[in-house]
Amino acid sequence: MSIVSPSALFVILQHWSWLLKLVSALWYEHLLHRFRDHWLVAIANYFDFSPLEQDCIAFHHSTGPGAPVTHPIPRLVRALLVKYLFALSLRQTEELIERDLLVKWFVGYALFEPALDHSTLERFELWVITHHPCLYFNHTLRQIDRVFPRDRQSPQLVDSYAMLARAAKISLIPLLRDTTRHLLQALQQVAPARHHLVLAQFDEVALFGEKDEKDDYYLTAAERDARLHSLVSQLLLCRQAVTEQLLSAPPLPPDQQAPVSIWLERLTKILGDEVSLTQLTEQDNPTTLHVKELPNDKKGSYRIASANDPETTYRDHGKDKPAELAYNVSLMATPHFIRDIQADTGCQPDPVALPAMLATQQTHHQVVPPKVIGDRAYGNGKTRAQVEQVTASQTQLVARIPPYEQRSPDMFTPQHFTLSADGATLTCPHGVSTCLAYRSRSGDGNNFRFKATNCRACPLWDKCRAPNSKPKAHRMVFISDYRSQLDAARVYNQTDEFKQDMKLRPLIERIIYNVTNLHAGRRASRTGIANADYQAKMNATAFNLRQWIRLDWRRPATHATPGTLGKG
Repeated sequence: MSIVSPSALFVILQHWSWLLKLVSALWYEHLLHRFRDHWLVAIANYFDFSPLEQDCIAFHHSTGPGAPVTHPIPRLVRALLVKYLFALSLRQTEELIERDLLVKWFVGYALFEPALDHSTLERFELWVITHHPCLYFNHTLRQIDRVFPRDRQSPQLVDSYAMLARAAKISLIPLLRDTTRHLLQALQQVAPARHHLVLAQFDEVALFGEKDEKDDYYLTAAERDARLHSLVSQLLLCRQAVTEQLLSAPPLPPDQQAPVSIWLERLTKILGDEVSLTQLTEQDNPTTLHVKELPNDKKGSYRIASANDPETTYRDHGKDKPAELAYNVSLMATPHFIRDIQADTGCQPDPVALPAMLATQQTHHQVVPPKVIGDRAYGNGKTRAQVEQVTASQTQLVARIPPYEQRSPDMFTPQHFTLSADGATLTCPHGVSTCLAYRSRSGDGNNFRFKATNCRACPLWDKCRAPNSKPKAHRMVFISDYRSQLDAARVYNQTDEFKQDMKLRPLIERIIYNVTNLHAGRRASRTGIANADYQAKMNATAFNLRQWIRLDWRRPATHATPGTLGKG
């Protein structure tokens, strides 16, 4: 006997879609009542997604004409945010949306509706990286500023952390071979005929090695030098042949030349940074090429360390820390929110990014912090002067001054010499003055010269000159262009206000821990600085949103602002 009559079954089937929607609405209503205090529900109530959706509306127009929109922009925008709120991979994000009903509601799918797959989300994320890499971070910060306006005037903290690259550490010979392969592949893609001509100009076995050859670490020093010599000799022939093909008629279009030229420049930089090339001519022999790997202290700066990710370099931040193949991610934050974050190549010094980050805050958020508090790495005079210039002297850089006097602890330093108001005369501790000044070639400043005749019989000779200094040698004193900034910092660093400022600085470590350990910011998910910078900004977005909810929950009920921005 049938439980449901045919007529009732017909009615159910006729309204099946509507019934599923009703069940979905009722179930979500029950779910939201039960989890009304969940932080994801709070984000849905507080955060306005409409600016993000409006800026991403062009995504579907780029997927091809006639393609039906299966997953609308609002769902894609929220799904991508879920990926970083929960620190997941693309596949994990797909699984979470399908499995967790609260997340599924947040993204915008009905209870029985199939969610998007990871490939769809990846296409959307790659589009965002290309067209709007700062979109989520900037829109989130603007909304935070409306809820917490005082945060805009708070002092900011600055520091950096390592984002480990998706590249393996390799030695010089594999690096040269991999880079050459990328060069030849780039030429083959744009000009197959010219690529074939290049291959005829060098010995591929000598350059790339035999299939069964021993790995480099099994070789003796002499065998490794011989392999490097053979490789570089053929590599130079290959580079010359590629260059000639680029210059030969008819010339390749600029868009086809560009990828080949980029790899040519990278190969040339590696050779210049890592290898010494010397032409030796003996009496009875023709000119020969001598190839030798440079010692570590003679190698170039910003060295390329991986052909798979040429934009990453070794990040060496102290003798007690191992050098890592990573990006150097700088961030500026108040005690509550990250105000800016930027990824650069690993070996870039920390202070280099600070002026650009201050300029970015002015451009995108019209924020000029009253103070920026950092560690000693940011305390040099040049960085202080750059901060003054970028902010029109509205921002004070608070940091300890590097211990320049420790370089020569028993001698007078430039600080012991008095510079005249016009900067033209320098007076030594014994009262002798000089106007002889020459622009330094190694630093931003002037070298003042005290002649040997001015220093004879000086009672301070031993404090002013090195023990091995010759009696007739001149005394050179370097006076930095940033002396006034350092003098002002020395005065301020003796005040109680400076001590209070430095008590805030450790708070940046808590923020860095959150970004790297709780929001998966320690390892890059893709290669290239652009991708690393986007990832850092999304990690910061996730941190800021969660911090927003934490701070709002701590406020008294009369000051809470749930739902003020509305669900997008």
